[in-house]
Amino acid sequence: MSAGLAQLGSSTFVLAVRQWTRHRSSAFLVGVLFTAFTQSSSLATVIVVGMVDARIINLGAAIAVIVGANVGTTVTGQLVSFRLYDYAPLLVAAGVILFLSPQKGGKRAAGRVLLGLGVLLSGLNTMSSFLAPQAEKAWAVEFLKMAASNPGIAILAGAAVTAIVQSSSAVMALTIALAEEGVLSLAAGVGILVGADVGTCVTSLLAGLGTGVNARRAATAHLVFNLLSVAMLLPIFQLFITVVVSSADTVPRQLANAHTIYNLGGAVLLLIFLAPFQLLIESLIMPENTAKRRILVKFGEIIEKWF
Repeated sequence: MSAGLAQLGSSTFVLAVRQWTRHRSSAFLVGVLFTAFTQSSSLATVIVVGMVDARIINLGAAIAVIVGANVGTTVTGQLVSFRLYDYAPLLVAAGVILFLSPQKGGKRAAGRVLLGLGVLLSGLNTMSSFLAPQAEKAWAVEFLKMAASNPGIAILAGAAVTAIVQSSSAVMALTIALAEEGVLSLAAGVGILVGADVGTCVTSLLAGLGTGVNARRAATAHLVFNLLSVAMLLPIFQLFITVVVSSADTVPRQLANAHTIYNLGGAVLLLIFLAPFQLLIESLIMPENTAKRRILVKFGEIIEKWF
């Protein structure tokens, strides 16, 4: 992907991307909007890592876009918390009608979006209905009690599940749907959602393997940002829960608001301190020692010559 992006050179697409990500605020909005429409922060971060590796955008812009993607992915939770899955059949029907429209272009694209959203919401509703009875089992009851009393356990669970399924949006939507069924408490749900943000970093870290130093820095920045956000939340976790309770009347809406507030708060802090954060990431991922590599290559040439 990086090689393909690099071949774009000075194309209109590259110039537009550089223009959109010139300032930290506009780069942040690009991440928010792209992820809100695609419903995939993993896709956003993988593309960003590739663009950094292709030298289309710089590290600072990449970090801002990645942070924006974290905020954009909370749109899924907001949609699910409003029980839009009740209208999933209507969304699917409207999507099919528009997609089969003889007119190409905007209508077919809108139909594809509605169809995908309807199938997603219908699937999540089916999954939550199946999983809800499982919560009555002894091991599930014990786990949910521990998750409600210890946010660390809930965060680890959310991170592990998301790392496996590679979709924080799916984990988030399922968590809110289970809260709607009365399976998850607010504290346990918040912990799982926070952990999902950490678990989704696995995708960007995998994308950064074998890439240049700045691409690896962008992938590392995604992980470090989410870990720092968790570290700042844990000391005030109970206070945060108290604030979130006052934001809505139902647990699903409170969970969706908690995820948005958490990610938006972390994003604002990072955008303010973007320069020192970037220095931290650069100090963690140092460039390769090219001088040492030249010496090893020269040594290899001597060995090959004589032996």
